Amino acid sequence: MKLKHSLYVISAAALSLAGCSKYLETKTPDRFTDDVYWSSEANVRAYNWEFYNLFTGFGTGTTGDFYFSTFSDDQATTGLSVYPASAAATNGNWDWTLIRKANIMIKRVETVPMSDEAKKHWTAVARFFRAFDYFGKVKLFGDVPWIGTPLDISDTAAIYKPRDPRKLVMDSVLADINFAIDNLRATDLDNTVNKNVALAFKSRVCLFEGTYRKYHTEVGLNDADVWLAACKDASEKVMTAGYVLGANYKDIYSSMSLTGNKEVILYKVYVAGGMTHSVIGYTNSTTQMSGLTKSAVESYAATDGLPITLSPLYQGDADIKTLRMNRDKRLLQTVDTFLAYNGTLVGGLSSSTGYRPSKFLNPASNQLAPNNETDAPLFYLGEILLNYAEAVAELDQLGKYTVTNADLDKSVNLLRMRAGIAKLETQGGQTVAVNGTAFADPKKDADVTPLIWEIRRERRVELMMDGFRYQDLMRWKKGAYMDNAKNPDIFLGAKVPDNGKVLRNANGYIMTYTAGTNRPFIDPRHYLSAIPTGQISLYPAGMLKQNPGWEQ
Repeated sequence: MKLKHSLYVISAAALSLAGCSKYLETKTPDRFTDDVYWSSEANVRAYNWEFYNLFTGFGTGTTGDFYFSTFSDDQATTGLSVYPASAAATNGNWDWTLIRKANIMIKRVETVPMSDEAKKHWTAVARFFRAFDYFGKVKLFGDVPWIGTPLDISDTAAIYKPRDPRKLVMDSVLADINFAIDNLRATDLDNTVNKNVALAFKSRVCLFEGTYRKYHTEVGLNDADVWLAACKDASEKVMTAGYVLGANYKDIYSSMSLTGNKEVILYKVYVAGGMTHSVIGYTNSTTQMSGLTKSAVESYAATDGLPITLSPLYQGDADIKTLRMNRDKRLLQTVDTFLAYNGTLVGGLSSSTGYRPSKFLNPASNQLAPNNETDAPLFYLGEILLNYAEAVAELDQLGKYTVTNADLDKSVNLLRMRAGIAKLETQGGQTVAVNGTAFADPKKDADVTPLIWEIRRERRVELMMDGFRYQDLMRWKKGAYMDNAKNPDIFLGAKVPDNGKVLRNANGYIMTYTAGTNRPFIDPRHYLSAIPTGQISLYPAGMLKQNPGWEQ
């Protein structure tokens, strides 16, 4: 890629996380007057607001992290989503605008007349967002050019810089995060990036990178345990920082305001007439919804803590009422009490799989897209508890830690208790049990231990439709779950009677697509996105390499 040199100014108004307008006025409002701008901490604060656009939340249209992140094994879209047949010429994620903005801020902050504490804080803010942007790029593309200083148009060597190795980039990301943790204010303005937000981000990043390095042996990085230990440490610090799970799982996804919510570390505010979203509108209108798949619904345990393949409490799926009996409360709060599908609409509603997503609904909000006003969680305790549990389980398997029931009790069992299901126990050796009786899910992959399997189940159901699932599959090297030939339940929905219009298989389950529809997953091609061919063509021949499998 040829690095972009657009220097974005906060022009008319940049919406802050709290929905406020921030204005930057200069004598020449169409230009950034760099030599006079860096004169106060207030100006630095104004400059930083644009970074908050990196937090997608519910989005503003149909591209949010929640619900709209349908490309996984959890949801079936009304039109089949597939992998591209070839590398595209462009990709909006291959963009260095905000990286450049962060680099400029890091350099200029040193010249601003303010205290050393303030300089460190704002440098930490810029480095946090640089790390956040780079982490997203590494998840998509793997190796990317690391740019740590603001470039000038004359810096041709840096402009045409080739991709740096993953190790260099992720080590740099971690260095930025650690600097942020050490130098961010414990509190600044309400609901802005602070020390605990940086710790939560470190928990997320280190779990991702540690497991990626463990399972993707082809990258040749053998220090997964170092990253997983860093995840454990950061997670524990957040877990002891005063955050508390609320009584109701659904609350953080459906509240008109998350102000004061003790479960949420950072959130995105939506305000009527200012910034609104469409998540409620798209799960509450005649537009057919992207429903949960049979695979997703069956991942929820029974109240005895056992998978439905083993639990005597499971009543089957002959109808929605039966399916919901004796099940994890998270399922009951995530899908509605009725089935709606082609030929059997309920109040005009229809879902691709019959299951109507209900976890985001709030009757107090404007119900029409794009005017929904509920707040979106960005970092929250549930994720941190799951990160901790997965990190200690992975460290245990690597022989770097011994996981105990105390570890489970302070992490996943807090989530299970809220969900009304029995505690998960371990008896050592990566085993699991409930009420002292060991079990292993018959559906478990042969290469995944019972403990890691059940923790992954917890992650899946707790974070259902939260935007994590696809990248979880990628880091675990479980891309085959996206392939319906290997995982047919991802193209199936609820069991329903024939109504003459709905497409069903021989067992009575809704078929979300016609027979013969396929979505193959190609290894290694689909583990990373293609580098845009238009960017490759801007470089000297051979300088910018394509990702494996996308060369043709």
